Amino acid sequence: MELEGGIHTNTKGTVEQYFKYYSKLSNQQNMMQDSIRTSYYHDAILKNKADFKDKVVMDVGAGSGILSLFAAKAGAKKVIAVEASSAARSAKILIESNGLSHIIQIMEVCVEDINDKELEKSVDVIVSEPLGTILFNERMLESYVIARDKFLKPGGKMYPSEAFLCVAPFYDERLYNEQLNKTIFWNNISFYGINLNALKNQAVAEKFRQPIIESYDPQTNLAADVRYKVDFLTCKLIDLQHINFDFSFDISRVGIIHGVGVWFNACFSGSETTLVLSTSPFSPPTHWYQTRFLLLQPIAVNPGQSVKGNITMNANEEQTLDVKVTLTLPELNITSTGEYDVKDPEYRWGGFSYGTQNQTNYQCVPISHLSLL
Repeated sequence: MELEGGIHTNTKGTVEQYFKYYSKLSNQQNMMQDSIRTSYYHDAILKNKADFKDKVVMDVGAGSGILSLFAAKAGAKKVIAVEASSAARSAKILIESNGLSHIIQIMEVCVEDINDKELEKSVDVIVSEPLGTILFNERMLESYVIARDKFLKPGGKMYPSEAFLCVAPFYDERLYNEQLNKTIFWNNISFYGINLNALKNQAVAEKFRQPIIESYDPQTNLAADVRYKVDFLTCKLIDLQHINFDFSFDISRVGIIHGVGVWFNACFSGSETTLVLSTSPFSPPTHWYQTRFLLLQPIAVNPGQSVKGNITMNANEEQTLDVKVTLTLPELNITSTGEYDVKDPEYRWGGFSYGTQNQTNYQCVPISHLSLL
């Protein structure tokens, strides 16, 4: 079975750098110390023991092996920990030192390269942490779905089972001006006798192509977020490679739209309980933070106006996506568009939460069973 997607659709150099990064314990530690991330995975698995007891589990992109260890503690009969980087050797040490090597089998290989006949349709549950910034970044979701198509039994479980990409318009004049001011250097008309101004527009365009990754104040949002659902149990590879999301914002207060904030919520729909891991600005911060896409041409809005929008994301060979955001105020025929290089973000270390999650209609399960941050 030949699948068009996954790790091998990226350049060799990109893949080598990716695996080198995740082979380092310091980077594994960064993810493990994200207490929101780790505790939600822990609780999703250990509070759904019925899905794991005496079952065959596959951990895709196992890293340190922490999810494999959780699955074993939940009663799994066998856990296949698939990790393509040399982190697999670190995971093996951790698994042996915790006395679980008789349950957990390490496979140091890309999941795409496992011979189908070895494990074909023999896995009861797939666990993975394939979530990137803006949900799709790093394109590991494709490997997750490839594992599903190759190895998951009919009716098998996936942890996480689905996710929502969330988008909201924000006002942030300080951030907008700060980014613009970073290009003031190119206003110089006598830099050692040289006029640099001819490159000013290019410098501004480059700066505004950078996504901003940080925790931001949700009170700057000018409308409720809109959501794009991805069901990992049913989606196709192409659904993860080419995203085209049309939406509409109902503006709630006067302001200027300087861009859109993007985050995700991941659902773990188990037999016993369902949890939702939120990376919303309303929730405690995670190592994903939120991503903001600034528009070079902001749009002034008033309460009651409707703003139409579109986000396209197209997978590229650098293991990320080319992103384009378009917002339109139809009644004034005003449109603003931005294109973004997700491979080159600017991280801003705010690192604190501004509020408590107050949006609960994610439709993973009936609301009475939903556990949110």
